[in-house]
Amino acid sequence: MVTFGMAGNAAVAAPAAALVSGGDLLLRERARPVVPSGFRPLDALLPAGGIRPGSLVEWLAEGNGVSGGGAAALAFAVACRLAAAGGANGGGVSDSSQARPRTIVVVDRSGWFHPPAVLPWLDDERRLVVARPSRDDDEIWTIDQALRCTGVAAVLAWPRMKPRVPQSGSRLAGSFQQWSTAMRRWQLAAAGSGAVGLFVRPRASLGEPSWAEARIAVSPKPGGTLLERRLRLTLAGGNWSAVTADSQPTADVVLDLARGCVGASQPGASMNGMSSGKAGVRCRAS
Repeated sequence: MVTFGMAGNAAVAAPAAALVSGGDLLLRERARPVVPSGFRPLDALLPAGGIRPGSLVEWLAEGNGVSGGGAAALAFAVACRLAAAGGANGGGVSDSSQARPRTIVVVDRSGWFHPPAVLPWLDDERRLVVARPSRDDDEIWTIDQALRCTGVAAVLAWPRMKPRVPQSGSRLAGSFQQWSTAMRRWQLAAAGSGAVGLFVRPRASLGEPSWAEARIAVSPKPGGTLLERRLRLTLAGGNWSAVTADSQPTADVVLDLARGCVGASQPGASMNGMSSGKAGVRCRAS
């Protein structure tokens, strides 16, 4: 497994966590403030009205889900907002630790992710770590360990984006049930630390069980430019709401590809680089 990072001296290392009961985890989760995603239409779709620290969100993309469609780009933009929020996770760390810059971990088994393309979306501290595991077991372990780290704001990954043949020596061998179990592990890991798991998956996985708080289907819309991408978002499911095929809320967003935030042509977005959320929130994660 090849791992490289751009997080300066802020190493991603989690202290040994004490065992806690399920009730304690639930109380801790409810006490965490919701973080705005930076996209008001998306917040309106989410069950909590924003991103809840300690949760999982699935982004269901068309095609292979990584090389096109905008799902991965939107998920990374949301990760930048979570990193900018800093100590909003309430993950049981001290106030001084909460004041430190937060880290984004990208688990990129496919090798598709190109860090220089998103560095302008981050501030000067470049709190970005990229891991490239080579096997199913390594990918599951990497995501699990990153989600357990209290120094991590968000973990972005696209697990099982393509059908895989059984691998020699792999305990999972592409098993559907084993991957469902892995998602449950990730959900518990995130609930314990306050990190958020953002998983880009193909639309075909909608029929699979999920432990995500929300499942957002992402489809590209016509009318975009080289610097902006228009996306249609649909709330396709989640464990907090009973969404049926006949009643799936939708919303449209405009993603600024140069800055990683809401586009200037988005209704309600200002023209001075501010997001459409609360005043004083800069477009660039800082």
